[in-house]
Amino acid sequence: MVKKRLVTTLLLGTMVLGSLGLTACGSSNSADTSTSTEAEQTGDCTVTLYDSDGKTVLDTVTVASGETADLKDPTKDGYTFMGWYSTPDLTRKFDDTKAITEDTDLYAGFAQYSEDTREFYIVGSGESDVLAESNWGAVTGDAQKLTKEDNAEANVYTITLDLKEGDQFQFAIDGSWSDQRGYGYLVSTEQDGTEYFKSSGSLGDASVKKSNIEVAVAGSYTFTLTTYPAEDVYDTEDEYYTEETKENFNLNPYDTIEFTYNGQ
Repeated sequence: MVKKRLVTTLLLGTMVLGSLGLTACGSSNSADTSTSTEAEQTGDCTVTLYDSDGKTVLDTVTVASGETADLKDPTKDGYTFMGWYSTPDLTRKFDDTKAITEDTDLYAGFAQYSEDTREFYIVGSGESDVLAESNWGAVTGDAQKLTKEDNAEANVYTITLDLKEGDQFQFAIDGSWSDQRGYGYLVSTEQDGTEYFKSSGSLGDASVKKSNIEVAVAGSYTFTLTTYPAEDVYDTEDEYYTEETKENFNLNPYDTIEFTYNGQ
């Protein structure tokens, strides 16, 4: 249960790429190659670095095609740099281990600290005691409550509990699943080559961030939820959004869920 909410020919492939405006490094959109720049002739790629507004150019970097980009961390007074993102809405983090093979736009993620005064609970259902009692958020008691660390510089919540294979859950601030943090917030789903979690899917076109986390390996887990409430955003374009129910449409580009598997 989740709360609210090749191409067969080379010619066709070329047409699709053209329509998307993608240009391979060192190529020219003009049939006249006599005016190619030195960068185009050597196959260099241009990486354009934008601020988090998606418009302000912070820098441009030249990278040889097939090489990885060595990018410096930008700074902004009062903010922490969270990393480079491949999309202007900061939904997909850039993988700096992959080779650059085309001109690329990247977007800087910055988060400002503010104290999180919310309480978070694990909500879901399954065969484990805590989630069976939760019953999809019907109960949010001491057993389901995450503990917030005494930390004046970061908002860190933890919980340790036993889970069964097939259990499904998310973290939220109440039984209505407000401010839910699901599968899309996991930093990783595997450790030492073992996949411990999978996405149970989501309803309709709901974000993967709102997908339930399904347990693939039974055992004891410690979860760490880190939040950046100053950077919360709301999906106001959802047809069901209202000011009264806005917390059910709360999202955050920087919040993370990490886990430690403690064994059977």
